[in-house]
Amino acid sequence: MSEMTRQKMQELFKATASVDSVDGERKFKEYAQALTTPILQEIKLRSVVRELFAVEMLGPGAQAVYPVADDFDVPVWVLPGLGY
Repeated sequence: MSEMTRQKMQELFKATASVDSVDGERKFKEYAQALTTPILQEIKLRSVVRELFAVEMLGPGAQAVYPVADDFDVPVWVLPGLGY
């Protein structure tokens, strides 16, 4: 994380202290949104589940729908939220 990004994150975090105000709530949401990218990057790097299964990046609003083969001898179960 660059120094400028780190400073901006610190400023956003400080602004969340007054979450009871309208501006504080807006800053809290902005801070949470700013954390999304670094958190997702860490998940991508460290998630064991991503090593076990193929990762397919879906666009916004896309549905993860895949046909199920009917020639399995043993049923296969997948937990979509596993690892998160």
